[in-house]
Amino acid sequence: MENHEEELIRRRAYAIWEQEGCPEGQHMRHWEQAFREMLGQSGSAPNLGNGGARPSKRSPSPRRKAPKSGAGSQ
Repeated sequence: MENHEEELIRRRAYAIWEQEGCPEGQHMRHWEQAFREMLGQSGSAPNLGNGGARPSKRSPSPRRKAPKSGAGSQ
């Protein structure tokens, strides 16, 4: 039944994502929140067959560097 529990977590994470307005880059937080909710309901960790592995992490968005203050301003 490992796939069943993982599917429940996946569906809950998707629902959380939708409730928050479909923000990008929050999939890990949504998965973890759904996983924690599942822990709270069952009283023990779900047996996902993959050691509770999280979904594969996509490469992060490049971060923009903040401009240096005072550079080029008078």
